[in-house]
Amino acid sequence: MINSTFNFFTLANSLNAFRSLPHVFGLFSIKDAIDIFIVAICIYLVLIFIKQTQSFFIFGSIVVLFGIDFLARTFNLGLTRQLFQPLLTFFVAIFVLVFQPEIRKFFKWFASGRRMSFSKALVPDDNVQTLVRAAFEMAKKKIGAIVVLPGDYPLDDLVEGGFPLEGKISFPLILSIFDPTSPGHDGAVLVEGSIIKAFGLHLPLAREFSEYARVGTRHRAAAGITERTDALAIIVSEERGEVSISRSGKLIKINTPEKLADAIHEFMKDEPTQEVQRSFWHYFVKKNAGSKVFAFVGAVILWSVFVYQAGVVNQEYDVPIEFHYVPTNLTVAESIPTNVKVTISGNNTDIENFKDTDLHAVVDLKDVKAGKTRIKITKDNIKIPSYLDLTSITPKDIEVVLK
Repeated sequence: MINSTFNFFTLANSLNAFRSLPHVFGLFSIKDAIDIFIVAICIYLVLIFIKQTQSFFIFGSIVVLFGIDFLARTFNLGLTRQLFQPLLTFFVAIFVLVFQPEIRKFFKWFASGRRMSFSKALVPDDNVQTLVRAAFEMAKKKIGAIVVLPGDYPLDDLVEGGFPLEGKISFPLILSIFDPTSPGHDGAVLVEGSIIKAFGLHLPLAREFSEYARVGTRHRAAAGITERTDALAIIVSEERGEVSISRSGKLIKINTPEKLADAIHEFMKDEPTQEVQRSFWHYFVKKNAGSKVFAFVGAVILWSVFVYQAGVVNQEYDVPIEFHYVPTNLTVAESIPTNVKVTISGNNTDIENFKDTDLHAVVDLKDVKAGKTRIKITKDNIKIPSYLDLTSITPKDIEVVLK
């Protein structure tokens, strides 16, 4: 137990030394830069989640409520605070419940760093023309169909059922898959590069039912997969004989083969010319430059509001001296003085939340012999939370009598 306590205080002392690292930009210290970097990473992860789940409205509502709550606390708006604090808790709980499957899958993807089963790959131009020709041929015959082209986000946790195929894209194969007598004609086809990976897949339905009231389950399923991922879906309506595409949960009617080919090429642009597989970390590190900039700027703004502008204050404490590692055959007979006065500094919020029980003055008597001994008190003897700074100690030494 004694060793554990000693190690803990040694670690705390090391953290205090870390806080005293020099400033790197005049305004920011190295500690502040690391603080901002960690918050920026968290914001970036949230932005990726928003992008992949298309949950902009829900997150926007929560941000607005947080902003109102912050203003209410800052300006002491009693009524506003009383009204909006329960609403904020309610919205956060609703968000977690509604997006529970996406949250679980997202963190599974993040934690494992695994490679995606279905990765974005360039569809050769002749295969694009085959897809376009097949779509409009099925529209002419009023044969329903869904063709999904995956993006960077993995689909294997979102699609269900189906039959693996690994067949080369061809006009007869596509028409045979969606033939009404085929066992998988009601499902979706997944295309990767020049290969049909699987058919008969079941896709998640879109959440915004009102927008799809005029269409059937096939369109809602296509919108559902693009609502949750960055995939492109091509839909052929069985009832109206129309061709549509879906991206980001939105349906767009396509009137001509040329427009469908352009839409596929637009989806595939800036992609590598060979089929590759990407992990979460590829997506995390090499993609989303705009999101990274936004996350960094947001972290700097938060640091400015909650740390820099909060101001640094000093507070003095009278701390009892604790003696550790007293030799087994001796006792502390006298200590002059019994307390030391220390001054700590930190931003106003940290000082207000700080409890003086977290402050310790520890003296190691392991090598001290019987009699009177003068011991110097340094920063190493004062144990404070790592987010605070120690500015002064009075007195600088004490006298201890062991008997």
